[in-house]
Amino acid sequence: MWRLWIKIRAYLGEQLWMRPALASLISIALAAAALYMGRLYEGPLPIELSSEALKDLLSIFASSMLAVATFSVSAVVTSVASVSNSATPRAARLILSDHTTQNVLSSFIAAFIYSIVGILALEAFPFDRVGRFIIFSGLAIIVGWVLAAFVHWIDHVTKLGRVETAVDKISHAASVALIPTNVGSWGAHIYAGSPPAAAAVVAAGEVGYVTSLNVRGLQELATDLDVAIYMTVRPGDFVDTMSPIAYLTPVSAAVRQRVEDVQKHVAVDVSRAHDQDIRFGLVSLAETADRALSSAINDPGTAIVILGRQLGLITKWVEVLRSEETREILYGSIYIPPLTAAEIVRESFTPIARDGAGAVEVGIKLQKTLAALIRLDEQELTEAAVEMSDIALQLSNHALISDVHKARIEEVAKEVNRLANARSDAERNLAANDGVNF
Repeated sequence: MWRLWIKIRAYLGEQLWMRPALASLISIALAAAALYMGRLYEGPLPIELSSEALKDLLSIFASSMLAVATFSVSAVVTSVASVSNSATPRAARLILSDHTTQNVLSSFIAAFIYSIVGILALEAFPFDRVGRFIIFSGLAIIVGWVLAAFVHWIDHVTKLGRVETAVDKISHAASVALIPTNVGSWGAHIYAGSPPAAAAVVAAGEVGYVTSLNVRGLQELATDLDVAIYMTVRPGDFVDTMSPIAYLTPVSAAVRQRVEDVQKHVAVDVSRAHDQDIRFGLVSLAETADRALSSAINDPGTAIVILGRQLGLITKWVEVLRSEETREILYGSIYIPPLTAAEIVRESFTPIARDGAGAVEVGIKLQKTLAALIRLDEQELTEAAVEMSDIALQLSNHALISDVHKARIEEVAKEVNRLANARSDAERNLAANDGVNF
């Protein structure tokens, strides 16, 4: 049931028809209420309209909303195509699931549906003056709602297909995913070694990306079987049908019969998702920078902006990683591999280092970004940053023609190594001082 709910939630989050469908049901309910309420109230009304006048108003509104809704849907489709071409196709899903876009489109389509339902109801049923007043009141409310949505939409639609908007949305989705449970191990133990040798192996059973882990469900299963579960995957990892995703120990006949129950708590999909996958946002930003650096677009400025966004996200990752909440153990029988700094640095910067090697401004910004990561004072992050700095320097020396440009990048790269060496010296001095007996 948990895996089914994850897939349904992911599916509905990208569908534009959900809110209009709900508006249809509300419209029918309001028309039914108007027909029923007209029989209960016989007092005075502030406005009285004939059926013909009300139908004329609804007809005018319906035709207007049909045109506006058609235009708006076309604008969204165009924006999605533009973002896919200029940024990355992974950002298109964020455009479709954008709450503002869905709310505005829903308001236009809902207004059209309400008008059609109102016209059909007036034609099919004998509404009295109270019923007509209720339908008119609903129309007045919807007109106000549509006007407010339209004003908001004018500002929003002009930004929807821009690369800056795509970068903002990817950065926001990645930032939202940077919570203690995702950065740590969802309340489980972290283990970096090999799983136990004598253990029951659980295969993935399907092909795709791990999108979510139900650690609470895994703990309940582990308690029921009296075992420890060693996971080998995190959200964002790709698996095939025979990929081992978990090991259960100790092994017994009951455990062997229920190893496939682990699969029920590991969601796998054909596409990655931002909810628990920290790396996905960083990878999507790197893809956007990579597209900007292509010869067809040739926009190093976007790559430089994205390097700044990636630095901000990795800085937040380090801050959350150091928090006590991240290290809190809630599920003592579950063990999950860590997300390493090397993975984050490689997936964030390798495409930019490769395809931005021929742009001196991108090379300098990349080296400065790596230097900033070293200043965060995390050993694994420092090692990964130095490795990436060396790779980027080699690629730049191979791609650049000007010796002056090569020298500028090499100068910044030396600063990266200087910071790393200074940190190592400080650690050695601290270790030496700790070893002195007073």
